[in-house]
Amino acid sequence: MTKKALLAAAAMIALTACTGQQLGKAQMTAPDSTEFDNALAAGYLRLAQAEQKEGDYKDADYFALQSMAAASPTKVVPLPEVTTRNLPKADAFYVGTAREELSQALDGGARVRAPQLAAAAQVSYECWIQELEENNQPPHIAACRDQLDGLIPALQNAIASADAAPAKKAKPPKGKTFVVSFPTGGATLDAAANAVLTDAVKYSANFSPVQVVVSGYTDTVGSAASNDTLSKRRAAVVSAALRIRGISRDNMKMDGYGEEFLSKRTADGVDEAKNRRVEVSVAP
Repeated sequence: MTKKALLAAAAMIALTACTGQQLGKAQMTAPDSTEFDNALAAGYLRLAQAEQKEGDYKDADYFALQSMAAASPTKVVPLPEVTTRNLPKADAFYVGTAREELSQALDGGARVRAPQLAAAAQVSYECWIQELEENNQPPHIAACRDQLDGLIPALQNAIASADAAPAKKAKPPKGKTFVVSFPTGGATLDAAANAVLTDAVKYSANFSPVQVVVSGYTDTVGSAASNDTLSKRRAAVVSAALRIRGISRDNMKMDGYGEEFLSKRTADGVDEAKNRRVEVSVAP
């Protein structure tokens, strides 16, 4: 081996020695803060361990440092801005929309009212943007994104007043209703769903101002509680997609109603496609 090659190898070994060193410290750090921060520390530690296992020592160090900061009673770990990661342009706007919703929920009291869920949501967000920046593991990207999409409406529901009256179905405005269909147990928009939303936005251009009511529903497969969460998740995904297309949050009402208000009446446990839907009502 030439002298130049030996020097290069030595430099590589030295560089490697400087990275991946924070995980051991994080594993030895005992969380000593709020319930939210302690859960946040545990979540970041899991991300650090996963990245270390994959050989991504830079991100392992980053998540380990986040874990140690969250574990400290004297430090606060803020929700990172979208710009902290170099994201694909096609994804940056959607990420920004999700971050805004998560930030509002966290600042609205979710850290106290639902600390475990709030911590899981922040960790999911960080997981999502880190995987998007790498952009080489689509299943990991989807898993982190879908988890966040499910947690945001759960947080929004958790911070609602405990003695608030049960949600009533919003009365659709007089106009036109567009129906977006979903797969069993899913909340992902396919090509057909996106085409429906594009049509809804085109129709909304007929009105100024416009009123949009987004209502999520499920079939009767699964428990009532899980279906309530799923319906809200579906409504949140559609709402975000509409905002990306230009519909203002101020002009929208959004909620999920689980397996209530079935489009096609069925017995419990029936997989019915007509009931797995989000209705988007558009009117002046």
